[in-house]
Amino acid sequence: MRKTAALLALAGLAGCGGGGRIEDALLACPRLSLPADLADLSRHRDPSQPDLSNLVFDARIIAIEGPCRGSRDGRSVEAAISVRFTVERGPASRGQVVQLPWLVAIVGPDGQVRDRQRFVLPVGFPANLPRATVASQPVTLLFPTGQGRRVQDETILVGFALDESDLAWNRRRGPR
Repeated sequence: MRKTAALLALAGLAGCGGGGRIEDALLACPRLSLPADLADLSRHRDPSQPDLSNLVFDARIIAIEGPCRGSRDGRSVEAAISVRFTVERGPASRGQVVQLPWLVAIVGPDGQVRDRQRFVLPVGFPANLPRATVASQPVTLLFPTGQGRRVQDETILVGFALDESDLAWNRRRGPR
């Protein structure tokens, strides 16, 4: 009974393990991070007047999933990151599709960005529906292990790919 409880506790602490094998359930994973400044994206037809009547769309990152799996040779850990978004059309929207720019970055233990990938997710709205919830395709990231490298010291940062005015707007508005 104690061994079972210990195994369950370890599985709960394993981070993003969960590839179906017991080895994956006990696997250390990178931390997932969604900074509040990068969690929202509001686009306005005229960015100099960010009011509701000028809103094209408002989007939020609502979930990040990132199961880990160990490589067969034991030299790396693979994380498959998928991001879920909710998007609302605003009164200034003229189309049925909006483009969501988002990014994934790997931040090392020293706080330095080691790698960064940018993506654009097209989101279509069904007729007469102002809201859509969509998920990205999984993005696979490899983390080498060994030689003093610990996967749990790495961070996977996810957020919208914002320009300076978007970032300033999010900071003025505050987290939602």
